[in-house]
Amino acid sequence: MAKYFKEAEFRKCVPACRMADMRPRFLDKLDEIRERAGIPLVLNSAFRSVSYEKSKGRSGTSAHCLGCAADIRCNTSANRFRIVKAAIAAGISRIGIGKTYIHLDNSVSHPQQVIWDYYE
Repeated sequence: MAKYFKEAEFRKCVPACRMADMRPRFLDKLDEIRERAGIPLVLNSAFRSVSYEKSKGRSGTSAHCLGCAADIRCNTSANRFRIVKAAIAAGISRIGIGKTYIHLDNSVSHPQQVIWDYYE
């Protein structure tokens, strides 16, 4: 189903999920981003159920709940640049920047052409 990602990587996510929880079109985008970036993409988080999101005090309307979002581990500015550049080239228009990860999603039901941060 995905060229660069294996089922075991989704089971290691927090919370654990399955590749089948993800939308195939989004998995294709992740593969394209991996190809363009030229570096491995390590998944921190992918699919999250509405109940999981609500248990964390969130709204439950995240793109993660739709199976079209992932948080990618990223600890260097050079890799951050590679991933963001590759994501934009692949058509991702929703990007969140955290200290140690990058959120990518292709939800069509959320605002488009946005980059936000998780810094506080």
